[in-house]
Amino acid sequence: METVAVTLDSVGGPVQVETLDLSEPLDGEVLVKMGAAGICHSDQHAITGQHGAKLPCVLGHEGAGEVVAVGPNVKAIRVGDRVALNWVPSCGTCFYCARQQQHLCSDSTERIWSGLLADGTSRISRNGDPILHYCGISTWSEHMVVAEVSCRRIPDAVPYEVAALIGCGVATGVGAAIHRGKISEGDTVVVVGAGGVGLSAVMGARMAGAERIIAVDLAAEKKHLSTDLGATDFVAADDGAIDAVLSFTEGRGADVVIEAIGDTALQESWLRAVRPGGTMVLVGVPSTSDETRFISADLIRSEKTIKGSYYAATDTGKAIDDLCAAYIQKRLPIDRLISKRVAIEDIQEAIDAMLTGTEGRTVITFE
Repeated sequence: METVAVTLDSVGGPVQVETLDLSEPLDGEVLVKMGAAGICHSDQHAITGQHGAKLPCVLGHEGAGEVVAVGPNVKAIRVGDRVALNWVPSCGTCFYCARQQQHLCSDSTERIWSGLLADGTSRISRNGDPILHYCGISTWSEHMVVAEVSCRRIPDAVPYEVAALIGCGVATGVGAAIHRGKISEGDTVVVVGAGGVGLSAVMGARMAGAERIIAVDLAAEKKHLSTDLGATDFVAADDGAIDAVLSFTEGRGADVVIEAIGDTALQESWLRAVRPGGTMVLVGVPSTSDETRFISADLIRSEKTIKGSYYAATDTGKAIDDLCAAYIQKRLPIDRLISKRVAIEDIQEAIDAMLTGTEGRTVITFE
C-alpha cells in the first residue's frame, strides 16, 4: 500500500512530504491508521543532528490511531483497537526490566535507535530503497507498521490527539515531576521552560499536590497557559528570575527545580534556586557534546540532589494507562495544551510554530 509521510534524508533537512510504499505487517506487527501525531522537539533535534538518527527516515514519535490490520502471531492487539504508540516498549526480561526500570530497557533502546523493526528490516520504502522507522514508530505518516509491543490500547473517551501527546511529552513531563522529583503535598516547585515537557511537568506537580508551582519562560504568552494548567506563579526568564524565585521562598529556594529546556548554562545556574536538601531534575536534553559543571563541595554541604529523568521515568506502558485515566478523571487537562492543529502537508508550518516558543502543543490531525 501507499502512505503519505514526512521524510528526512539528511541532517539539516529540509523535511519533505511524499508518498511512500508501506508493506504489510509481518510477524508480531500491526498496521495503524494514524489519527493524530505530536510535533516534539526531539524530532527537530533529529533534523538538526543534535541527537543523531539513522537516515533516511520517516519522522515522528508521538502518535495514536486505529489498528486496521495485524500480522501473524499478534497476541493481544486486534483490528479496530484504538492505540497510543509507545516508542520505548520494554522486553520484560533484561537487567533493567527486572529492577522495575522498564523505561531504561536495554533491548528496546538498542532497537529503536536502529531504525529497523525486530527482524532487522524496514516496512517503508521509496522506489524499492528502504526508509527507516524513527524511534521504531514513525508517526508522521497516514499509516504505519509498528511492533505489537509498541501499541497500548486506549479508552474511547481519550481523543487521538490527547493520546498522541501522552505517548511522549506528557509522560516525560509528568514522570519528571512525580517519579523523579518525588513531589509531595505542600512542596514549592519551579519548572524552567514552559514548552510541552515543562507544561506537562506543571500538570504533574499539580497532580502531586504541590502548594506553589512557579513556571519560568522567555515567552510572556506562556503565562496564561501555565497558570491555566496549574502554575500559581509565572516568572519571566531574565537575569532576575532566580532571585525572584528565592524571594518567594524567604531565600531558601524551591523543594524541586525541574529544568525542561536542555540548556547546560541554565542547569548550572538554576541549582542556586534549589533549597538545601532539595532536588534538581534534569529532563531537557542538551546536545551529547555539551558539558554541565557543578561545584561538588556545594552539593555536599547543601545536600542538594541532581537527578536525570528519561521519558516516563517508569514502566512506559503503565504510564500511558495511568495518564489516560487521569485525563478521563479530569486530573490532567492535556487537551488544554493543544494550541494548533495542522494537516500533514503543513508539517513545516507546524515545526516553525513549535520553534517560536509561544505555542502550547501542535498536533497533526489525520481525520
